[in-house]
Amino acid sequence: MTDSSADTARVSLRVLLWLAIGILVTLFAVSAVFSVYGRLAVRASVDDLSEQLLPAQRAVAELTTSYVNQETGQRGYALTGDPQFLEPYDEGRRDAAALHTRLDTLLAEDAPARAALQTTVEAAEAWRARAAEREISARRDNASEPDRILSETAAGKELFDGLRARLAALSARTDVLVAEQVERVHSAQALANIATLVGCVLAVVMVVTAVYLTRRLLTRPIDHLLADISAVAGGDYGREIDTDGPREVAIIAGAVDTMRISLLAQNEQLMAAERASARDDEQSRMAADLHDVTLQRVFGLGLTLTSLGFRHPRLSAELDPLIDETDSIVRGLRAVIFDLTQSAAAGRSGDVGSLSASVSEIVEISASALGFTPDVCVEGPIDRYSDREAGAELQAALREALSNVARHAQASACTVRVTADEDGLVLKVSDNGTGIVAGVAQGYGLTNIRDRVERLGGHAVVRDLEPGTEVEWAIPAPKASPHITDRPPT
Repeated sequence: MTDSSADTARVSLRVLLWLAIGILVTLFAVSAVFSVYGRLAVRASVDDLSEQLLPAQRAVAELTTSYVNQETGQRGYALTGDPQFLEPYDEGRRDAAALHTRLDTLLAEDAPARAALQTTVEAAEAWRARAAEREISARRDNASEPDRILSETAAGKELFDGLRARLAALSARTDVLVAEQVERVHSAQALANIATLVGCVLAVVMVVTAVYLTRRLLTRPIDHLLADISAVAGGDYGREIDTDGPREVAIIAGAVDTMRISLLAQNEQLMAAERASARDDEQSRMAADLHDVTLQRVFGLGLTLTSLGFRHPRLSAELDPLIDETDSIVRGLRAVIFDLTQSAAAGRSGDVGSLSASVSEIVEISASALGFTPDVCVEGPIDRYSDREAGAELQAALREALSNVARHAQASACTVRVTADEDGLVLKVSDNGTGIVAGVAQGYGLTNIRDRVERLGGHAVVRDLEPGTEVEWAIPAPKASPHITDRPPT
């Protein structure tokens, strides 16, 4: 058995559980972060590939096709003079312009690709200005000079070959970008797989660790404790209770060990009593008779002393300690019963405080400031306003009115009347004081009450009763609503 200081030094089971939960949550969060990061990296790489690089690769191929169509149409027109060959040429020019703009956007983040696109655009402009347009113009203006047309065609072929080389370089650069991005996707996927694997490993570690710690720190000590308690319950009072384990288990084990020692001592006393009883049965019988008879007589004496105290007040000084001890016990029990019943009632009740009770409480509190307790009259179902804004406003108005009576009225009596009917809710506070002093403006409190009650569609009026003053506060009844009933809220 360990002492209380050793039990206090042990780690609490609650601390162990929270520590285990914290470690598990941390490991899970770390694995989740790695996994999410890997998946996000894969998603970002795939998005770049599918939304930029692959479209750029296709756009370069389409750009090459558009220039080939232009060159084919231009050459066909130069050789045949048929205007239909200019249709693919013109269409290719429009396509090339749109593709230039698209590629400029898709390749904006790669400087070599932008440079390759720029040189392609420049080569295309050179071919178009120095060859294609000249050949088309020569064919239109000099259709009868084939030697000149052939000369222009030869020069255009050389320029278009340069354009093809630029297009090939641009295509090669986009192919490199696609290949690099595919490699990034593979790397990101590998990272995500590693993160997933790490998460699985951490999950296995968490499970194994939780099983081990549960068995080592909780299951095994509890099993030992149960075995020891079962042995003691079976009569083996000499078996010590193992106090290994968390603080709570150690405390339970210590308490059981204390009971074991007490039972052992009681058993020894019982055996001694049995031996004594065997030696002298007559003494045991006499002891039992003394116990029964004396106990009853002492109890009767207590009742007699209580009765004697009522009949002879002069003996109160000698009898009061006994009576006070009884009263103390009664008060203690009564306090415990009261606390328990109040706690149970609080657990069952979710009621909102009634407006009538609040009015009574405000009046009672104001009595110390007034020097007297006002008369209160409550008529009608005012508690149906308890959980509405009107109830709170009425309480504020009542506090302000009673405060004004205490500070200014010099009254000796005051009446508070609260009435609720089908027309609405009305509060009247009247006193027999000095009344309203001429030329004195109303204070901010009453003005504020009037403004706030007017928002509810009601009114607040201060009247001079000569003598005394009356404050009337009233609001109309609310429209029909399932939240308003003719009984207090429950």
